[in-house]
Amino acid sequence: MLPFMLAGCASSTSGENFAGNREMIFVPPIDIYETTNCISLNQVRSTKVIDRVGIAYEMPNRKVWLNRPTWGASALNDDLVMVTQSGGNRLCSGDIVRFLDSSPVGYRGSIALGPFISYSDNQ
Repeated sequence: MLPFMLAGCASSTSGENFAGNREMIFVPPIDIYETTNCISLNQVRSTKVIDRVGIAYEMPNRKVWLNRPTWGASALNDDLVMVTQSGGNRLCSGDIVRFLDSSPVGYRGSIALGPFISYSDNQ
């Protein structure tokens, strides 16, 4: 697995969630990590789009699920509005996420979610 960047989610001393923190930190690859194909939407505390990389979903206990899309990563831009449609209370690999902006055109692209990879302060 390649290293990637997450927005301030590894600091346990900060009282704010990572969606409000613009500071980027380097997260090295780890040998043991948890993966899943679905996460519960009602557990998501905040999200952070990482330009051209993926979407980080912050859960309770500062657990973060990173999703690297199976296609469309070039559409990822943190200046756009993310619109997620799900058939239930779970977000799963293969679900489509669309991106909009404030222009008259509105639609700016979409991605297909891949598997979710877990990162947390406890690892």
